[in-house]
Amino acid sequence: MIDSASISRKITFRLIYPFLFLIFLNSLDRVNIGFAAIRMNADLGLTPEAYGFGVGLFFVGYMVFQVPSMWLLHKLGMRKWMTAVILSWGLVATSMAFVHDATSFFILRFLLGMAEAGFAPGITYCCTIWMPKRFRAGAISKTMLAIPISVILGGPLSGWLMDTINPWGIEGWRWMIFIEGIPTLILGVASWWYFVDRPDHAKWLTPEEQAWLKEEINHEKQLQLVAKPEEADAKTALLKLLVTRQFWIFALIWFGLLTGSYGLIYWLPLVIKQVSTHSNLMISVFSALPWIGIGIGMVVNANHSDKKQERHLHVALPALLAAAGLTLATMFGTNALALVLLVIGGYGIGASQGTFWTLPTSLIPAAILPIGIALINMAGNLGGVFGPWMIGLVRQRTGSFDLPVYCIAAILVMAALAVLLIRPRAKH
Repeated sequence: MIDSASISRKITFRLIYPFLFLIFLNSLDRVNIGFAAIRMNADLGLTPEAYGFGVGLFFVGYMVFQVPSMWLLHKLGMRKWMTAVILSWGLVATSMAFVHDATSFFILRFLLGMAEAGFAPGITYCCTIWMPKRFRAGAISKTMLAIPISVILGGPLSGWLMDTINPWGIEGWRWMIFIEGIPTLILGVASWWYFVDRPDHAKWLTPEEQAWLKEEINHEKQLQLVAKPEEADAKTALLKLLVTRQFWIFALIWFGLLTGSYGLIYWLPLVIKQVSTHSNLMISVFSALPWIGIGIGMVVNANHSDKKQERHLHVALPALLAAAGLTLATMFGTNALALVLLVIGGYGIGASQGTFWTLPTSLIPAAILPIGIALINMAGNLGGVFGPWMIGLVRQRTGSFDLPVYCIAAILVMAALAVLLIRPRAKH
């Protein structure tokens, strides 16, 4: 008799944890600019508005090339796609160490967005073709756990590298960016030999396990087609999806959730630097604290959601908690209580993000699942363009971080209300 839990554990160790590590590097290469900014902005002569604009350019490239990247994943298969994407983002991320002015900063941030486009939603899609639905929230949340880990561990690592004397005698932020880009290039090469395209190619599964997993995934797809047979045609399914109210609500929700997390990623180190005389290492440690809450929230909430098989409240209620935590933290200033409230707010953000993708992946037809995920992620990543730019603009105009934080909290409340709007009503 096939043990489905045993198969889930095998997939977790052979695929989900490697996905987690790759997303860790992906996130680190993306967000280490927030720590580099402590010194880089002065060296390059970047104003707060210019820095926020450059951060946002990453997401312009990320959104524009996300659908093409997901299309390539569908056409090339997981192994070729993973190798190409990892190597290209590793090359650009390493090149960020050599920026010399605002223009080169803008160009490389845009190119990094192009290179990374589709990677995170591509991993979500890969989870859907390898992991049955009943285990999916836990699997997806484990891969997303890499993002808070990249700040919790990567933040102090970045601060330490910036403070360490390097053999080239270059600026610490350049050394940090260069060193953190090298592992990505190494793993990009290794990906060609490690990954396979489908479960029936996985030699680490027995033939019986391969057959069961293939049948289970196909059965879930067939159930969806029986319910909506017209969605077997990709073009018809895509057109139908684009006029579905729920689809656009999901995009709005993801926008709100990402706006909150990107606000923390790119600006919290600068906020702490403004009111602190600590070293770069200590600033990085303080900045990482809210991400401990995000990581705990992702795991705990997703596991509870899988156990209860309830999704909507597991997204909405944590988003409200995040809004409350961020707002109260701003009101209490920069003391220990404010950091505790930031951790609580981080917990809410992580909890809602870790369970979110179980909702749209149940709505999007199997024929267009990669494209559907990419479209929602594109719309959601407008939060990456809007959030950092908005904070930088308001910070430059007002000299305060309070107002943009209140705006982010309001967006999180909007996301929570949107989830409750589409929550199925209980039948009496």
